[in-house]
Amino acid sequence: MPATLTTRVILLASLAGAAIEILVPWFLGPGSADLFSPAGVLARHLAGWFAPPASLLRAGSDHAVVALRIFLALAALLCAVFVAATALRLRGARRPTPAADHGLLALQLGVACALHSVVLSMVLAAMLASHLPPRRALAALGAMLGLNTLSIGVLAVLALQGDVAASDRNATATVLYVLLEQLVVLLTFALGWLASRERRSRLALAAKHAELLATQVLLSDTIRESERMRIARDLHDSTGHHLTALNLHLDIARRKAGEQADASLLTAHELSRDLLAQVRAVVASERAAAGVDLRLALERLCAGIPQPAITLRVAADMPAPAPAVAHAMFCCVQEALSNAVRHANARSLVIDIALRDGLLRAVIEDDGAGRGTAQEGNGLRGMKERLAILGGVLEAADLPQRGFGLRITLPHAGVQP
Repeated sequence: MPATLTTRVILLASLAGAAIEILVPWFLGPGSADLFSPAGVLARHLAGWFAPPASLLRAGSDHAVVALRIFLALAALLCAVFVAATALRLRGARRPTPAADHGLLALQLGVACALHSVVLSMVLAAMLASHLPPRRALAALGAMLGLNTLSIGVLAVLALQGDVAASDRNATATVLYVLLEQLVVLLTFALGWLASRERRSRLALAAKHAELLATQVLLSDTIRESERMRIARDLHDSTGHHLTALNLHLDIARRKAGEQADASLLTAHELSRDLLAQVRAVVASERAAAGVDLRLALERLCAGIPQPAITLRVAADMPAPAPAVAHAMFCCVQEALSNAVRHANARSLVIDIALRDGLLRAVIEDDGAGRGTAQEGNGLRGMKERLAILGGVLEAADLPQRGFGLRITLPHAGVQP
């Protein structure tokens, strides 16, 4: 399932869950609405300020109506907070910073636990499984289930002590029902995790296929350049030397003949000199044309990766770099894309490559989670070592708002001997 479709489904599910949490208690009315939740207990407590609860002398119908109205207002407010937090976490244009994302996740957890909403909990479980790394997702799921279990236990104790309304006397059945809801939430998380894992596998497979296609372009260019250089060397070493010797012998023959030299001899001498000049020109042209089509290789690489959305900008007037330089730049871009697909959970990535002052400069930025406090991995170290061999430099850092950025500087012609 594409990321945009997954986002829309989750957002629609959160809207549906919010509607269910508001409409079902309103439809059931004060006599049947289940307010066995932290928000319901708070609504009943606040309703006592406006209408006395039921007793032996009072029916308490006004208290139930006021409690329901307060609960519906609280539920509407909490559901609005949940939907807004979901939309902010799922938006693609300007995603929240990691700190803000943690705050929005805490709001979602709080709303789901305050309402004991199985639908909102399922939506949140699906979001955790599909939008967070496995460890963080499991930690957040454990926190949600723990808070739900803790609140259920507290409310059950209050019910047994008579501090909750008489309609909630059957606390055991309610607790068992809520625990069943917890199992449903766990099942939703498991299904979401399996779907997310399958999607990540498909993205990784697509990335590997794109890398294979792009590598084929580089390999074919390298083979073509190698063959051209071999032909140029053969022309210079064999044909060129023979033509030089022929030209020398014809020149000697012309000098010996002096003024009585035949016209055909003079013509042969001129033709041999012209042919030698043409061979040298061809050899020089083939040597000067050495280079690899880096743009085509990168286009093949980026076109085969469905997510993140990649914007590739290569200067139109940039000449083809040397094979070693093109290979190093391609490997760095490939590693950056691999990190964005596997670790950053990025939705967009921009690659900007240009030639300035004889230096090949590349800027690669994504809107993912960034590196944070994680130490430099083997990928970045390998990129730095690869570039250092050719006199290049790599700079890597988290972006100010969100994401990760790479700055690559590499001599266009590589290291000169």
